[in-house]
Amino acid sequence: MSKSASLILAALALFFLLIACTLPSAVKEEPSPPPSPPIATATMATLVPTKTDTPEPTGTREPGPGRTETPIPASPTPTEIWMMELEDWPAMTRQEWPRPTQDNGLCIHFIPSAYHKAEDLDHHIARMVSMRMKWALVIYADEIQLEMAATKFRDAGITVVWRRMLYPDERYFDWGRDVQLLQSLGMPPYMQIYNEPSLEVLWEDPPVTRLRFTENLLRAARDVYNAGGYVGLQFVDPQWLRDALFEIRLHGGEPIFGRMFFVPHPYGLNHPPSYQEDLNAVLGFLHFANVFQEEIGFVPPMTAGEGGWKYGATDDDRFSRIDDQVHRDYHLEVFNWFRTGTLSNGEPLSDYLFAFCPWLLSSKMDDSAWFDSFAGDRVLTIEAVRNMPPFTRRFTWD
Repeated sequence: MSKSASLILAALALFFLLIACTLPSAVKEEPSPPPSPPIATATMATLVPTKTDTPEPTGTREPGPGRTETPIPASPTPTEIWMMELEDWPAMTRQEWPRPTQDNGLCIHFIPSAYHKAEDLDHHIARMVSMRMKWALVIYADEIQLEMAATKFRDAGITVVWRRMLYPDERYFDWGRDVQLLQSLGMPPYMQIYNEPSLEVLWEDPPVTRLRFTENLLRAARDVYNAGGYVGLQFVDPQWLRDALFEIRLHGGEPIFGRMFFVPHPYGLNHPPSYQEDLNAVLGFLHFANVFQEEIGFVPPMTAGEGGWKYGATDDDRFSRIDDQVHRDYHLEVFNWFRTGTLSNGEPLSDYLFAFCPWLLSSKMDDSAWFDSFAGDRVLTIEAVRNMPPFTRRFTWD
């Protein structure tokens, strides 16, 4: 190519380049797309479709009706259950709660097994009748066991708090069926829904998963309540109780409080009946009464499902060993709360304490059992209770 031709081509290239720079761009650059919202990770199926945009708790919560101190931190593992759909049951006054005829508040935790033979039920219930006990805490395994036991306790005139044998991480789907079965038999449906969930030793698969338990608790409370049953909470740790009440209220379950009862476990170790220094006392239920007053503004009915003194206890060297005489004297004093209307600390017996069920009626494997223990029967205690004069517990409305 000649030199002149090269110059002409270079000039043309420069000309077209200048024209391109002055024309508007034919293609606009696409803006960067906004980041995709995070995908919600469902930890469980919701109870009902979400009805509110209320956010999850963010670290603090308002104090309950009776609280004046610093608000308690929110549960560290809030659930994705939002609002519970509840039946429109009326709240119950203490006077309206069902109780046995000639109620004397005397009770005992039945046996540790959830399976019962008919002849064993007859044998053990006869022992309770001989001590004029009107209440029991009974564990059951299934519908067949529940129906058989409920029929026999009903015929004996004993009101029962029923505890389905469950680990805290287990979900149970037949609360409604069990409540309806009890109602059909004429038995009040007092249903304890879980037991000592804060103790890892009672979990099938530790470590404790608080979120899983909270989900199970809310579902169980909803199902028992909707079926017309009485929702029995059980905790040995006051903070776990506070958290449970908070979660129930957060998820729309406040009506449950009007048909809810509590099952304290006031064990005394070897502390005397008047001991009040900490929770390890038969008066330990008073600490939980304060929690309810602070969190929901009132104290629901209580039935102590386990408690009293284990035979041979020497936990606190300031006090005597629980031998046969001490075992008799201490338990007799507690049962006399319901006869005299006065607690061991001199305070009046509150209407909210319906019954006190010491551990344990019968077991071959537990030396604290009153009958059949490898340590022998607690003969002095049994005879002392049998010899108590018959009485009917009086409430303030009587």
